[in-house]
Amino acid sequence: MSTRKSVLAIGAHPDDVEIGCGGTLAKHAAQGDEIMILTLSRGARGGNPEKRLAEARSAAAMLGARLTFGELADGSITEGVETISIIEEATRSFHPTHIYTHSYQDTHQDHRNTHRATVVGGRQVQNIYCYLSPSSSVDFSPNYFVDIASFMESKLAQIAVYESQTSRRNNLAPDLMVSTARYWGRFAGYGLVEPMHIIRQCDF
Repeated sequence: MSTRKSVLAIGAHPDDVEIGCGGTLAKHAAQGDEIMILTLSRGARGGNPEKRLAEARSAAAMLGARLTFGELADGSITEGVETISIIEEATRSFHPTHIYTHSYQDTHQDHRNTHRATVVGGRQVQNIYCYLSPSSSVDFSPNYFVDIASFMESKLAQIAVYESQTSRRNNLAPDLMVSTARYWGRFAGYGLVEPMHIIRQCDF
């Protein structure tokens, strides 16, 4: 008999979570798991923060997820006490069994620092996974692959909500999202996957 999971997805900016693990979150939702999205900034450097907030709310609603913001400065997120405290508060209030966050193998400083802060702030959480981002470096080395073939359409719909970003970023094109999922799928024998790097896994 399966146990309901509590899933905390952490991103530095609005849309990070949906791009990195939107299919995985849709799969969790379909299994009846509880989902919370923690976004550490409103993404002011990437567009109108109020519009991005509205887009994030719409995407979270698709998953039936709780959404909370950390109100940190876009482009200046640190790995220090301020960021760690926000993540610790989320883990205290939500009691996650699983965390999905950025990888350290990323060319964006906010993403790398979010990763570091999550490892500290989520140190009591049994399962922590790092997702792929458009800014991930060639050093990104996944060792866990989530089959999202049945949830690819949900992922694309979540990303499409972020019109402020999709209208100006070619790396969010649906065909590229599908091609990326297909590329990584060849390493796992699945058609479409989201690749993850395991920090810690105690889920049997």
